[in-house]
Amino acid sequence: MADAQTRFDQDVDAAWREFRTRLADHVAAMSDGDGLVLEPFTDEAGGPAGPCVQFYAWGDRLVRCEVPSNAHLAPDRHLTPVDEQMLLELGLKAPSRGPDDPEDDGSPAFWIDRPGSWADQLAVIAVRALRSVWGVPHPLFLRAETFGTERSVAELTSFLVPETPQAGRTQAPEVPLAVVPSGDDHVRELIESTLHERIDDLPAWDEDGDLVLRIAGVLVFVGVGPGGGTVDLFAPIVHSITGRTRAAEICVDLNRRWPHLKFVLVDDRLAIVDHVPAAPFAPAHLLGSLETITRFLDTVDSSFATHIGGSLLRDQGFDGATGGAADPPWGDVSQLPDAEDDLPVALLAVRDFHLDGATDVAASTVAAIGDRNPEQLRRFLTISTELQVWWDGESQTREAALNTDGAREARARALEWEATSRSLAEALQFLEQGEGTDSAGSRASKPSAGRESAPEQPALFDNPDEPTLFDGFGDYS
Repeated sequence: MADAQTRFDQDVDAAWREFRTRLADHVAAMSDGDGLVLEPFTDEAGGPAGPCVQFYAWGDRLVRCEVPSNAHLAPDRHLTPVDEQMLLELGLKAPSRGPDDPEDDGSPAFWIDRPGSWADQLAVIAVRALRSVWGVPHPLFLRAETFGTERSVAELTSFLVPETPQAGRTQAPEVPLAVVPSGDDHVRELIESTLHERIDDLPAWDEDGDLVLRIAGVLVFVGVGPGGGTVDLFAPIVHSITGRTRAAEICVDLNRRWPHLKFVLVDDRLAIVDHVPAAPFAPAHLLGSLETITRFLDTVDSSFATHIGGSLLRDQGFDGATGGAADPPWGDVSQLPDAEDDLPVALLAVRDFHLDGATDVAASTVAAIGDRNPEQLRRFLTISTELQVWWDGESQTREAALNTDGAREARARALEWEATSRSLAEALQFLEQGEGTDSAGSRASKPSAGRESAPEQPALFDNPDEPTLFDGFGDYS
């Protein structure tokens, strides 16, 4: 019975992942005036608006996502403080006014505006709201309705009926509930068999005994803890943090909001650490940890790093890749060269400027080494950032193994690649600014607030007197 329940849960999760992908495609294709409403079939009288998630495309490129506030809901469907906090943590803004208040640029609902290119993030928010706030058990229980467009919404829900297994079909081996491992090698075998349930092409163990996964563009290291008592997960997220005191406060807040994960500051970096018990080893615990990490990383963007005062450790070139609908966003990152001699000569030349901690190199020099080719410099920057992340993780692994000298060496290599990445970024900015004057080690100036200034936001509709999606319902409370 428990095995059947586990398989059912996996089918439900797979259906939601596929729905999220289809929803993101639909939202990305919305144009000015298009709208989409997703609501549970069961809520016929949930209030003037009822439990739902709504999308509205406006202007040249923006899409607004809204979730009704208590002003629009029947008392028995009111959001709890926990629900409201979850919506805020997902990135939605609190209602800026009441339904009968004068118009502003916000909404009487929980709301967020994003460019259409951010459709993946909006889909993640919508699915989390539908599942965790409105309690929708499966996408089949959703009603989808569009307005302002001739596009059909049938593709959002019609394909989600799980296929009934046919007689004689070979079934995948069942994952055991728990196993008492006989040693470290046995733990590694159990990790492999568990992850094979979700990843067809599993990466090989590296020479340090780690599996390196890529989740939402972030490298996650999975290894066996000292003595084989735990499965250790380590994921560096943000680097080059300038304000450690503020970062420490944010770290404490993250640990409070995500109690099943542990956020730590290591020098100028923020990382996720989790230790899954391995004696006995329960596959569901490892998968649950990775799912929790995935849910958090799905909420991370450049504004998160800016808020902390650092930069994301993320392979931007990989984020656009998509896998099968039933596959989680974990992939093989065994794409690093076996030896640095395999790296492009020009990239190694830039790296050599930063050996032994040296940082003095002009942006124009780096641009010239890259043939003043922005595309080539961006490719170098991707490789350099990935190597920095790899060496960061390697230093953590060696430190955990009490290999002090090895950890120090790996840390030095990570710093070399970090400096290389900065030089490449400065060279790109140098070219984008029209190859103006530069100095050794110069950096582009940043806005005083530490983040990009927000563009002026127009009113939601061309007619300032026209209501938003949630106007006109009145106060239901």
